[in-house]
Amino acid sequence: MRMKRITALALAGCLTASMLTACGNANSTSGAASGSASAATTETAEVPADAGLHNLSDGVLDIGTTIKWDSLTPLRSQVGNNAPWAYQVYETLAVLNYDKEYKPQVAKNWSAQDDGLTFDVEIYDYVTDSAGNNITANDIVWMINLSKEAGLKPCFSKVESATATGDYTLQIKMTQDMVGAFEAILTNTFVVSQAAYEASGDEFATQIVSTAPYVITEFTPGSTMTIEKRDDYWQDPELVDPSYAANVDKITYHVITEASQAGIALETGELDGFMTLDANTANQFVGNPDFTMIDTPYINGYQMFFSGDPSRAIESDVNLRQAICYAIDCEGLITGVFAGYGTKMHDSAANTAVGYLEKWAEEDYYPYDPEKAKELLAQSNYNGEELVLLAGSNSTSQRLTQMIQGYLAQVGINVTLNLADQALLTSIRLDGSQYDMFINTVGGDWLADHWSTRYDMNAYATGDACARHDEVLAEMLYSTWTKEGYTEENIDAVHAYIRDNMYGFGMVQPNNIDIWRTEIGLTEPIRTNKGSVNWAASVYNA
Repeated sequence: MRMKRITALALAGCLTASMLTACGNANSTSGAASGSASAATTETAEVPADAGLHNLSDGVLDIGTTIKWDSLTPLRSQVGNNAPWAYQVYETLAVLNYDKEYKPQVAKNWSAQDDGLTFDVEIYDYVTDSAGNNITANDIVWMINLSKEAGLKPCFSKVESATATGDYTLQIKMTQDMVGAFEAILTNTFVVSQAAYEASGDEFATQIVSTAPYVITEFTPGSTMTIEKRDDYWQDPELVDPSYAANVDKITYHVITEASQAGIALETGELDGFMTLDANTANQFVGNPDFTMIDTPYINGYQMFFSGDPSRAIESDVNLRQAICYAIDCEGLITGVFAGYGTKMHDSAANTAVGYLEKWAEEDYYPYDPEKAKELLAQSNYNGEELVLLAGSNSTSQRLTQMIQGYLAQVGINVTLNLADQALLTSIRLDGSQYDMFINTVGGDWLADHWSTRYDMNAYATGDACARHDEVLAEMLYSTWTKEGYTEENIDAVHAYIRDNMYGFGMVQPNNIDIWRTEIGLTEPIRTNKGSVNWAASVYNA
């Protein structure tokens, strides 16, 4: 039996104590993967000498997105972590590219000690931010510890300690042997000067001083952000990897959550491109030579997670949870919400995650069966009360939740929709007492990432991401996501436990659709690890 993205044999070869890079070369069709080296190098592909964008009449590349940030703080949850500007205004120790390779950014190199828990990191000794502050190992250690204290990203809870061992060297010790855990620290630690952060007055809520090649010149929370290329960027051009190159002088990002408005903005020329365009809107541009579109399976699926808080009756009612899943027509969602751009899921994790088993696609994973749903509902403790379905407020979420509400009504389940803006969603998403069901789009480069984010009862102060405390599942996770325990048998057991207890239901893995006006001359789209176009790093011919 083969794992998705990597065979078990290759996985065993990759997951040694010295494993430091993801196993992988991926593409949007097969998603195949292969082994990679055990230590970071500074070798990079060559960035074209003139890859920049120069033909815009106003000098600004205008890009639309549905993702919004209400604050610029570097202390961020997973919500909005795929914003198109995130890694253009903040740098990290390393970058995971579209081919699932870890590329050094602020880190020069790193290595693992024999215990598999301790890692030594060296950063470049000439890193400076936009205010001229020199970045040292102490700044990195401070940010790791600050992120750990904030408790917003589960990956930092896996850090036991971070210690500076020199001006530009540090040591990171993890709490447990977990595949991808150290690498997550490399890609999630935003690099900023402690002195600049503490002197800012608002902890970078409205303005950032960072090491990134861009500075923010205008920011309206939840609306627009303009970034401009620095002329004093610290890194030598030959050491800049194409995955995070800065080939555009000025970009303005526009938050447009209404799909029809996004389409109009593209048609009128208000926007030059759009990241993750609604599939129904994208259909109107098919065959139009004035626009170029690309789509690829997204690493984040649309999932329904069930509250694990004891105050909600659904927490202890597996029959009700399963009935809900059988009542939802995922193929109908693909057609009605995503215009056919997507596939039915067979796990709560997307099939792009390292460790995903291909055999799951053959499983009878909660097929649409209203009669089965009614049978399970009759065996449940449900008495017609209103169940609360929490989701975001963008147009896709609105259509998705309305269809789900309709499907559930057909089998006798009453649902109230709570479509929250991003600020509210972020504040209540971990509080399982606020909802019965929660629609989210949670990815993960490894299955272990997904499990850690959603199902680890020790990840958050409230329990797992839905306030559940399942000790059996926790022990399964802790023994499976080790380098030795990450086997097909163990992975399959975790999958079956989550499926049978129905803590998280994978519904639709959509295709990510990016579109741009052909006239801007984008000839080589550079993709992020999530599949979206990196507008700053892409290559242009004008």
